[in-house]
Amino acid sequence: MVIFALGVNIAILVPVILGLATGGMDDAFGPASDARRILTCVYCAIAVLSAALIALHVGAHPWALPMTLALFAVQITYKLGTVAVIGLGSPVVVTNLGVVVLQLGVIAALWWRGALSLAG
Repeated sequence: MVIFALGVNIAILVPVILGLATGGMDDAFGPASDARRILTCVYCAIAVLSAALIALHVGAHPWALPMTLALFAVQITYKLGTVAVIGLGSPVVVTNLGVVVLQLGVIAALWWRGALSLAG
């Protein structure tokens, strides 16, 4: 389920990144600007990190889960922030909320299965 959620990151971000690079996402993200190019770089970083984390999970690396949870924490925080500053009228925000639900579901499932512990 963790690998699935990371794969969803990639599946969503690749077409978004391509759209941002080609102008195909102007309706959702506005016209080309420095801010949009910075956002594209952030999205590229999340996509590359998601792919790297999938590889770490497949290899059963001990840091794979903590690193994934750190990525999810950052994504959940900024995606929920978009609701506050943009509102639910944007398709980007609605998609963000879908990712938040998925990532929180993965975290909850891990917790209930005993895969997460506050004891360290």
